[in-house]
Amino acid sequence: MSKNQNNSQSDACLDDSGYKYPSKVYTSFSFGYFVRSFLFTVFAARVFAFYENEVRLDVTLVLIAYVLYGFWNMINDPLIGYFSDKPNRFWNKWGRRFPWIVATGIPYCFLIIIVFTPPNLDATTHSMFIFGWLLFSICLYDAVYSGWMTNYYALFPDKFRSDKERRKIAGIGSPLGLLATALGTLLPPLFITYGDKQSYVIAMIVMAFISFGAFLLSLPGSKETKEMIDCAHVYAEENKKQDSFFKSMKIALKHKNFLAYLLAYLAFHSLITIMMASIPYIVPYILGLPASSEVYIAAALLVGQLLGVILWAKLVGKVGHRNLFLIGLFWAVIFLIPLIFFQGLMMLVILIGILGFGLGSIYLGNQLVFSDCIDEIVIDTQKRQEGIFLGIRTFMVRLSIIIQAFTFWAIHLTTGFNPGIENQPDLAIWGLRIQFALIPLILMLIAGLLFGLLYDLKPEKVELNKKKLLELNL
Repeated sequence: MSKNQNNSQSDACLDDSGYKYPSKVYTSFSFGYFVRSFLFTVFAARVFAFYENEVRLDVTLVLIAYVLYGFWNMINDPLIGYFSDKPNRFWNKWGRRFPWIVATGIPYCFLIIIVFTPPNLDATTHSMFIFGWLLFSICLYDAVYSGWMTNYYALFPDKFRSDKERRKIAGIGSPLGLLATALGTLLPPLFITYGDKQSYVIAMIVMAFISFGAFLLSLPGSKETKEMIDCAHVYAEENKKQDSFFKSMKIALKHKNFLAYLLAYLAFHSLITIMMASIPYIVPYILGLPASSEVYIAAALLVGQLLGVILWAKLVGKVGHRNLFLIGLFWAVIFLIPLIFFQGLMMLVILIGILGFGLGSIYLGNQLVFSDCIDEIVIDTQKRQEGIFLGIRTFMVRLSIIIQAFTFWAIHLTTGFNPGIENQPDLAIWGLRIQFALIPLILMLIAGLLFGLLYDLKPEKVELNKKKLLELNL
């Protein structure tokens, strides 16, 4: 293939003129936001509580499983990103990302079921067997999750190059992601009965098929165009010698903007994970209500976030991606304070709605900020290796689950929480309040300060980077 042909294909991929695709492509791709957020919320909100409260596995063993799962993620997520960037024979026909998306997306939708189907054994006398099931099932589930999510999100900055396209996807995908987060919290209680493990299995089967339906809707928008496939072929020819895994990791982490984004992203996901996973404790032990009452909390979060996304979508062009993120971080700090001291379901619902309104800015700005970071790294390295960066970001998502596990373990042990008794001691009740709101508050405060200090991709610099990408044919 001649150099002129290569350049013409690069130019086709680099079209930054506005909207390149029909609206149905943007809508279809945006359903991936739903797939990702829906099962992540179900997993984060239910697994720890299920194994501690229902299976009655010792909380320390649950923590150890989560820690080992975290070590697995340290290797699994970046490696999947690295190998998905490595040229292979499927690139010429199917593209760089689509084969990974299909091959890992289907099992991702259904493997959530086996996490909630441990053998029906006594967790006291067969604790190690139950522990092994928990560890194996969450690691297997995570492997396919990482394969799908890394390649789905790596496709975003490559396929959609202009700010108009990226904001259009964020404007469609963010509400879908928020809806998924709310439904991932709202729907399981409709099937779950506290004390009935089989009800969790039924709930997960329903969740799996809902996720699979959204996944099928996302596939048309996740296909790579012929121009992109041709560009992938050119890239493969020109980059037969790929950077080593550790060199790629070093390159990714030396960029302070990307590092600042990762810390903020970790804090945000830790907040969501800890708060969602705390609801199955808050409802029965603080509010003294059945599982169905969780629906009101999820509905408040959904309404607040959707209203927030509508407002922030109108303001993003004026405030910029960086400020949009900062607003969400410090909004959370302010409104998590009263959530420590809430009294009754009504007050909790109102406060969750207000918190969700502000968090809508992070949902909307997340992929925009990430894409700005990727553009900067691509300019520096003069290579497109989004997979490794997505692998690192995916690890941050999983690290938030480890933070949640450590938080629950430490607080439950130090405050005397006992899932076997209905009326918890006062210290245990305060422990649940601290894990629900105070710990996320501290994480968001630290992240907000660091992000404001380190992240300097303001609108002028973002626009300059886009011009450099065009000049470099990247």
